[in-house]
Amino acid sequence: MKKNRLCVVAVSVFLLTLLTACNKKDDELVLVTTESVTTEATTEATTEATTEETTEEATGRDKSISFQDMYDANKGDALLAGGESYSIETVYYEGEEEKFSELQFLGFDDRGMYAQIYEDSDGRVEILDAANSYWYIIQDNKLSILLYPEPLVSAAIIDSNHNSMIFGLSGREDGTEIVQAVYRKDGKLMVETVYGNSAGENLNMEYVLWDNWIVEEYGCYSLEGEKLSHSTVTKGASYDMPQMVTDAMAMEAGYRTINITYVDGDQLDMAYYTPLNVPVELSLIEYVAYSDQGCTTAWTEIEPDENGTYKDVTIYMKKNSGDAAGGESQ
Repeated sequence: MKKNRLCVVAVSVFLLTLLTACNKKDDELVLVTTESVTTEATTEATTEATTEETTEEATGRDKSISFQDMYDANKGDALLAGGESYSIETVYYEGEEEKFSELQFLGFDDRGMYAQIYEDSDGRVEILDAANSYWYIIQDNKLSILLYPEPLVSAAIIDSNHNSMIFGLSGREDGTEIVQAVYRKDGKLMVETVYGNSAGENLNMEYVLWDNWIVEEYGCYSLEGEKLSHSTVTKGASYDMPQMVTDAMAMEAGYRTINITYVDGDQLDMAYYTPLNVPVELSLIEYVAYSDQGCTTAWTEIEPDENGTYKDVTIYMKKNSGDAAGGESQ
């Protein structure tokens, strides 16, 4: 899925994660005044009556739901098994003010092809080209291609986005999320959890689930009660692919070959095939990219010719010895 959801360095391999803060919905705010004992008692009675009318105990299998149960129900394979696409819109808050928002889409595009898409309020768009294992990036209305050439990194990001779209905190090895309460409110299944990790971060989560345990919405509070973010899931979502990406994917003008060569022979060489008229950038963690086999000149994208065409190129990869900064885009 706050992130450069795809940037391995920022997101870590997430990963992503590129990627998403926790969320909790602010459902109720009860104001207690000291104007009179009568007012206070009336407020309490009204609150109790409202709670009795709208909240009921969960029953059957719902009562024993665990966080793992929710996670399994919302994995990519489980979500897409019915042939529908999903999107999740998340708004992040500072105090009561909205500071940032993002959209994640998981499913199928208008061609019926598998799609992972990310957009945010800063204008960044990231669209996976699953057939070629790279991403189209739109930033400031300019199109580029982002490669993760290091072994297994690209696959790990795709897998993380596929299986963790719904849960911003899931998949983090140092974190745990434990169910604290399960009940029904206005007929909907509610699950409250507490999240914690090795860094000492603790957050309160609240989920609203459809009856098949697919998440409908969820949110997050700090332990002090501050709303951090809120996410809403749309089942049966659709996404209009930007025309510039549709045109690039068609490769009607042809393609260029980008050869990745590991000079130490510690990994298998590979080749990417990208549209002729779209520049490429790399995101690296443990390696540094060079333009020459002797690894003396850091690689940068070549300039296009007068027709806007980028030529074939060989990029030489060498394990970062510490003399050069890895983990950055080139």
